[in-house]
Amino acid sequence: MSKRSPALYLSISILAYFALWLLIPKAKFLPAIINSIDAALRHASGPFAAVLCICGAATLALPTILFMVVQVSIIYSFSKLRMNFWQALLCLVGCLAGVAAIVMLIIALAEIPTKLHRYPTMREIWFIMGLYRHPLKMPMYVLLMLAASSIGYLVSLRIRDKNLLLPVVIFAAFTDFWTVTVGPVASVVKHAPEIVSAVSAPIPKAGTGAFMPSVMMGMGDPLFMALVFAAVHRLGMNSRRNFIFVTTMMTVAMVLVMLGVVPYLPALAALAIAVIAGNWREFKLSRQEKISTGIVALVLLATLPLIWHIVKEQHKPAVKEKAKAAVASPLEQAPR
Repeated sequence: MSKRSPALYLSISILAYFALWLLIPKAKFLPAIINSIDAALRHASGPFAAVLCICGAATLALPTILFMVVQVSIIYSFSKLRMNFWQALLCLVGCLAGVAAIVMLIIALAEIPTKLHRYPTMREIWFIMGLYRHPLKMPMYVLLMLAASSIGYLVSLRIRDKNLLLPVVIFAAFTDFWTVTVGPVASVVKHAPEIVSAVSAPIPKAGTGAFMPSVMMGMGDPLFMALVFAAVHRLGMNSRRNFIFVTTMMTVAMVLVMLGVVPYLPALAALAIAVIAGNWREFKLSRQEKISTGIVALVLLATLPLIWHIVKEQHKPAVKEKAKAAVASPLEQAPR
């Protein structure tokens, strides 16, 4: 195996993922640094306060940044493997079989059938997987990412022209906007959050001692990242530049969500921006292709106000409840 073998880089990335999974929850020095910065902010002003805010945000975002870089590295290295359709399909089946085996092992180790006097239902399995925090989840999440990446790899085999990447990522971003805000993903998050928790790769908070998720990466993200990386590599485009652009944009998007800057930020929109920015000179569109791509982009932009309105409407009940609780709390404590 050569030093530049994608399989070697994939192995290193997976080991780094395992290391982060184990070390980040134990990194108590990060919360200590944040507390020190917070204490210093109380007596700071002007430019020094701004510097402290930036340092605090960077420290808070560090686990997310590290996890995103490693996760994208796993997907990137996997996508550079040379596989035909059947090999990629076999990889998909193998990963799914591995996930099923780990799930069954977790259920057995937790003695769930003994406690329930029956085998758990599928809904109960989703719930158990969402709550279960154990090192066994590490290989499960890696296999889930590789399974999603295998699907993306399989789809990428149908992309034989680099110009097709542009409408594909724009359409993916458009679809992601709707599914995350008002579509099936939003419905699952609202009515069956345990499913989302079970199949999303979590990024933990630092220094909590135990694994406590901060933000999560859905399996649609590695699917489309693998699609892009595999197509870029096979079509002779600049793989490293795409890796840098995609890693940067996806990490920024995840950090913005983690810091609460935005409530929702569909990751595939960030992926689309990264692909367009990283490959703009590679695309040689005909007049008809430019028109078609422009129409898709305009439709996406035109729907943004509507999506924003829907998201605001969905948050209104929660805001009202918080306001009622804030008003009711002092009244309940007042002497009668």
